[in-house]
Amino acid sequence: MLFCCLYLTDIARPAEFGDIELSLYALGSWPRDENVFNQGTTVSGSIQEGFGAGLKVGLFPAALHRVVGLEIDSNAHSGRLSFPNLANGQNHGHGRSDLLLFTSTFNLILRYPGERVRPYVGVGIGWATGVLLNPNIAGRDDDDFGSARAFGHQFLGGTQVLLSSKVMLFAEYRYFSTDYHWKSLAVDFRDHNVLVGVGLRF
Repeated sequence: MLFCCLYLTDIARPAEFGDIELSLYALGSWPRDENVFNQGTTVSGSIQEGFGAGLKVGLFPAALHRVVGLEIDSNAHSGRLSFPNLANGQNHGHGRSDLLLFTSTFNLILRYPGERVRPYVGVGIGWATGVLLNPNIAGRDDDDFGSARAFGHQFLGGTQVLLSSKVMLFAEYRYFSTDYHWKSLAVDFRDHNVLVGVGLRF
């Protein structure tokens, strides 16, 4: 009986799947100011910083020595867009709108498998949704709400600090890029993000 238990244990070790990580984080967003295309006119726009939160789930297979992994990541954060409202050859003052931004990506991660500190880098692709909330933009029909979906990509780097075999803290920087196209309004969105969070390993 003892021999059988030892034999089954030896079989189970090679079959170990790897690490599964579940993480929650807070996010700070610092978008770059970009040109805004508004009703046929291109003007210089300003996008204010925002804050939000997110969730990610990662898998690091034992077969790849837990060095390469795949993450599924979703977050939401706020922002604010403003620009000179020069539409159809007329000056309508400043156009502005609050923003609510949703992003979901698949990230490929490469990390150093340290015992306590694990730096990592990665790239991600996915979908982003930008929502205009209560826009004050002369010449637009949708006075209260507008949404746009777009393909996006990101580059990231960060560090995990293992507090125990199950609990970790992490900090991360991301650069996210997408192009939002609402009705008669478009902006190239380039966003710097800083994340801090906590995660569990299974």
